[in-house]
Amino acid sequence: MKKHDNKSVLKSISIVILFLVVFLIIIAIINKVDEYNRRSYKLDTKFKTNDIVQINNRLPVSDTIGKSYPGTGVEKGIIEYKEFTISNPNPKEVKYEIYLTQMTTSLKNLRSSYIKLYLTDEKDNSVDGFNKKKIPSFYDLLSLNDKPSGRLLYKGSLKSSGSETFILRSWVSDTYMLSGDEEGFSFDIDVRIK
Repeated sequence: MKKHDNKSVLKSISIVILFLVVFLIIIAIINKVDEYNRRSYKLDTKFKTNDIVQINNRLPVSDTIGKSYPGTGVEKGIIEYKEFTISNPNPKEVKYEIYLTQMTTSLKNLRSSYIKLYLTDEKDNSVDGFNKKKIPSFYDLLSLNDKPSGRLLYKGSLKSSGSETFILRSWVSDTYMLSGDEEGFSFDIDVRIK
């Protein structure tokens, strides 16, 4: 009788293990399909003007002035004001990254440690990472592993059919010592699903 019970117990354990393996395989397939579908997701990004920032060294400004710049009344290249909206047309919530990629310029390059950045929402409230007393520079941003020239500005998530508007202000820090050389710094703003 004991021999018969052992076979019954082994058979029951085998069935349970088989069901667990099948369940795990089904979950893995669903995750792979979902991951594949998410790779085809795109975000809509609209810039009020364009996505390229070009700054020169003619007039360094303080953080107070740079943070409060309204977008008008200053010669181009002194302070840059970029307003853009990210929208999620996908059926699910997505995580995204806003990153900056340095571009070559015809001018001698300014050091990235002098390029100050201030990111706010559409109501001009600073977003996470920009609400500290010290305003980050381009140099302070984290490098992206898969994009060596890219620097992470901000990351967040958007629900399906959701949108967010951002304002990025950029300027040359007032710690920069003016020189006779004309120097510049240029980068573009990109958004991707992560």
